[in-house]
Amino acid sequence: MSYSYYEVYTNTQRAFSGLGFTYGSDEDAAFITTWLELCRLDGIRLLTLKIDELDNSFNAYIDQSKINSEFDCNNKSILMIGPGLIDYLISKIDNNLNVTLKNCCDPIFLVPLLYKYSKKNINSQIISNQKVVAQITNKSISILKKLISTNFEGNIDIFLTINNMNEQSLEINIKASEINKTLSNGINPNKKHWDEISKIAFRTFVPESEESRSKGAGGGDAND
Repeated sequence: MSYSYYEVYTNTQRAFSGLGFTYGSDEDAAFITTWLELCRLDGIRLLTLKIDELDNSFNAYIDQSKINSEFDCNNKSILMIGPGLIDYLISKIDNNLNVTLKNCCDPIFLVPLLYKYSKKNINSQIISNQKVVAQITNKSISILKKLISTNFEGNIDIFLTINNMNEQSLEINIKASEINKTLSNGINPNKKHWDEISKIAFRTFVPESEESRSKGAGGGDAND
């Protein structure tokens, strides 16, 4: 079944709220997941693989004093710590910035965050074992398939620059100009995975009761 970007974003945001993400953080995580799904990078499936880990264990705290040339993610999901981490790194850019992320288990979730800043002409690369596994610019996104994982092993480097980058051609290549066109085609998540996050999203719905109906949460006669 096809859904609009808004429908996928809303259902995903409710799922993160149901998992215990705070207001604002649920929106950031929903953006990450929905953007990946829009670009056919398995956002919904990847979320289902993280449900048990994320459920009622939200902790987005990062100690900025420990972010220097490297930062230990301690295998905390980028869905939780990524938005704050990337915002902080962006604030520290002069010309170029390189930071090693240790124990980063799901770097695929960095790609939408980095793409957002490419619109402000901040280009980036994700590097593993001295090899580029993703490059994000305001013109294109290129990634290696192995990055689409929630159990990535080893350290990664994030390289940020305000300078231009030569276009990379990796295993998956997405033109930025094509992303908006994809919106009009709708998003088609796997039904099994969609149903799984919908079940989590349902936690946020108000159960129907006499009290909830009296407060407008349920149905009923408008003349009651």
